[in-house]
Amino acid sequence: MKILKRYLSSILNRVFNEEIQKELILKAKLISNQNLKLRRIKDLSEVEFQVYSQWGEDGIIDWLVNKFPEIPKSFLEIGTENYKESNTRFLLANKNWDGFIIEANKNSVKDIKSQKIYWKHNLIVENQFVDQNNINTIIKKINIPKKLGLLSLDIDGIDYWVLKKLSVLEPSILICEYNALFGQKKAITVPYKKNYIRSNEHYSNLFYGASIKAFIDLLKKKNYFFIGTNSAGNNAFFVNKNIWKKVKKLIHEKKIFISKFRESRNSKGELTFFNKKKSLEMIKNKIVIDLKNNQKKKIFELGLMD
Repeated sequence: MKILKRYLSSILNRVFNEEIQKELILKAKLISNQNLKLRRIKDLSEVEFQVYSQWGEDGIIDWLVNKFPEIPKSFLEIGTENYKESNTRFLLANKNWDGFIIEANKNSVKDIKSQKIYWKHNLIVENQFVDQNNINTIIKKINIPKKLGLLSLDIDGIDYWVLKKLSVLEPSILICEYNALFGQKKAITVPYKKNYIRSNEHYSNLFYGASIKAFIDLLKKKNYFFIGTNSAGNNAFFVNKNIWKKVKKLIHEKKIFISKFRESRNSKGELTFFNKKKSLEMIKNKIVIDLKNNQKKKIFELGLMD
């Protein structure tokens, strides 16, 4: 009887979750239609909404792809965990784009392949830990088209170094997570380490990635233009030169939002809810690369704590 009850409970939860998802997608489509009518927006936050994304990325992506229907209908997301919270799931479910995922965790990949969304759509999932030496090889191996609609990168570590070496893709839209603790004025990144795991580098989980300026400077060299961040202040959006001339007329301010989320942890892995100053204090002796002169410096030497 207990086994039967657990089985029925799991079925009911699954049905309930599917009904919630359908309702969320329906509401998102209504907001999407309203957003599309906007001739010009103040900044990217004006078109945000959330279905599967962690913050408001679903709305921003939806607005961009609706404004530029000519871009390729395919995406690559690197770093998704089980894909239940991601930047591209709404795009897959709502627009039926061709999708590619590269995820390092074997169990997460197994989970993705067990979900309905995997067989309902053209979704390719590759289980690989990406680094600067293998990123191009992996992409070629799974036959991702060079002309891509969207690339989303969030690997909580050596994102800058991977993006720097990436040379076999030309996405129309590019999203990358940055570390807001590193500030807006300096181009800095964590040092390169092949098997970088965020939680292993510092128990606080705060030492990862690169500053937003590091990404803006890097992508400018690759002919990508910054168009703003999400309102949470942790994901930066870029477009290639082909649609830049059009998109810059649609956004009044390419705004960088100040992040206010508090994700610091103590040595036991418990959230401490520290503000920015206290969070930086935790990692002040960690060494980063100052990309202006390619020098190693401790965080407290960069004036970020002022």
